[in-house]
Amino acid sequence: SIPNNFLFRFENYWLEHADFFSVVEQSWSAPINVSDAAKVISAKFKNLRMAPKIWKRSLSNLKTNIANVKLVMGFFCLVEFKDLSIVEWNFESILEKKLQTLLHHQRLYWKQRGTIKWVTLGDALTKFFHANATIKYRRNLITMLEDDTGSSIVHHQAKADLIWTAFKQRLGVSRFSGMNLDLDNFFQHDVETAALTQPFSTEEIDAVVKSLPSDKAPGLDGFNTYFIKKCWPKV
Repeated sequence: SIPNNFLFRFENYWLEHADFFSVVEQSWSAPINVSDAAKVISAKFKNLRMAPKIWKRSLSNLKTNIANVKLVMGFFCLVEFKDLSIVEWNFESILEKKLQTLLHHQRLYWKQRGTIKWVTLGDALTKFFHANATIKYRRNLITMLEDDTGSSIVHHQAKADLIWTAFKQRLGVSRFSGMNLDLDNFFQHDVETAALTQPFSTEEIDAVVKSLPSDKAPGLDGFNTYFIKKCWPKV
């Protein structure tokens, strides 16, 4: 029998659930019977991988939930000529907010799946590659250019002529006139380097985590930078 793949991958839409942060806090606060700092971090992330797996089983299927909410909202369309009571109005409003939340979760889910598919299938000559190329081609448009007088040019042929003229004027007209940099100023021999051996401060670490790009490739533990930034106050 072929063994199943049990690799853990963090789902971005989990962060939209109010219960997820309590799951993280409970799992992260579990006692660890090791003293080494690196082993403590490794054990905590190992526990944190197990907790969302168990918590995920209690979540309903997104596609099924969306279909059920749309079905119930369809019943209100059948009685649109009937005056609704206050309870019915409130119930319909709750359904609309619930549907918006579920659609937002679904968008995050498929956005992450699209990124994974692009990593695995982006270089292959597949329908997925052609679809992405078509979308990028439609976005690759210069809507307006300005000439030397500051006039706006929006017509395609006029923009092409302006680009051709500007390129022709720049091509082959510059000449090398020598090095203007004083290299001696780049070498400072009396620089204080003691700060390089100082331990990292909490403020420096927080600044680095804040500047991390969101939703990039996950590490070996399965957690991406989006999770690290959102749950950093606890982690």
